[in-house]
Amino acid sequence: MTRILLTGATGLIGSAALLHGLRDAPEHRWTCLVRGDSTDVARRRLATQLAKFVSTDAAQDAAGKVDIIAGDLGTIDTVTHPVLDECTHILHLAADTSWWGKRNNWLVNYDGTIALARRARQMPHLKRFLHVGTAMICGGESPRLVQEDMFPADEAKHLVNYTTTKAATETMLEEEFDDLPIVVARPSIVVGHTELGASPSASIFWMFRAGDHLRLVAGARDASIDVVPIDWTAATLVGLLHRPQLQHRIYHLSAGNSKRTVWSDVEAAFARYDGEDRTYQPFCATSDRSALRRAFSERFGLKTPVQAAMLRAMQQYYRFCALGVVFDNQRLLDEGFAPPPALPEYLDVCLDRPNGISITDQFADDLGMFDRAAA
Repeated sequence: MTRILLTGATGLIGSAALLHGLRDAPEHRWTCLVRGDSTDVARRRLATQLAKFVSTDAAQDAAGKVDIIAGDLGTIDTVTHPVLDECTHILHLAADTSWWGKRNNWLVNYDGTIALARRARQMPHLKRFLHVGTAMICGGESPRLVQEDMFPADEAKHLVNYTTTKAATETMLEEEFDDLPIVVARPSIVVGHTELGASPSASIFWMFRAGDHLRLVAGARDASIDVVPIDWTAATLVGLLHRPQLQHRIYHLSAGNSKRTVWSDVEAAFARYDGEDRTYQPFCATSDRSALRRAFSERFGLKTPVQAAMLRAMQQYYRFCALGVVFDNQRLLDEGFAPPPALPEYLDVCLDRPNGISITDQFADDLGMFDRAAA
């Protein structure tokens, strides 16, 4: 029997992966570690998250098909629930992605993974431990084309603490838990869903809308950003989890050179959608912060805490956009996985679903990453 332990099931990618797994191989059993005071509370939390992708009835049905362990990642190594000893696969997605929570970043991303790895050592049937990191552990001064084995690296200059902790976690797993069947998957920037658009979450997509609204691009119009959709990421993770043999230990889940998102293509996709011609103006995200602040204030205002948090978020995202890095995905393609669509190929779906939601309201999906009080 195949039994998968999933952490991070109430997150965006985790819930999408769970739904894909339940549809793709209904004979497999899933066990989800979910925070909650009781199993019932945890199951309701899971159903609420799944309802972002499917109907309420379908979400409740899916949540009812999985085993729930109500608990915290940091203490998973003390859990003696017998279902854990049946696990053949682990899909580890739980993470603190906030850009302000330095202490919690370490507690969840590093210490929590240690606890999970310790518990994994007690699973006699374990075949694969798929640890999900981030391609952005390359930091701010990486080569334009990033290959998997270049990082983690001591010399990487991280832009946020989140990526620092994810890089340290990968190093720790390799050094201290090389006896476990660990495979590392590093998604690039996950934006939107090819069928549901921004309905499950507008995380980061609001930034593309805001940038279009401002007509500003960090760097040149022919520069690019490595973006992948939620559903492709989830399906590829489940595929990596179950592939009997893999040629490598680390894989980028990325657009690569062939499907990178070029800013002029984003500009053209917005123009096709609303019929309004536009030309993005390049600016330097690191040295010309005043240009962004001035344009933002004119378009969105800067009178409320939410507007201030949104400007901070755009400043930070533009710094990542300015890197212009592409994450090599040849390893993934060589395994037979399909490449993702580029963002301009499904941007109209993201604008349609949902339609009529303001950019500021969509920013609410990311507010907690940039505002401690809101989180």
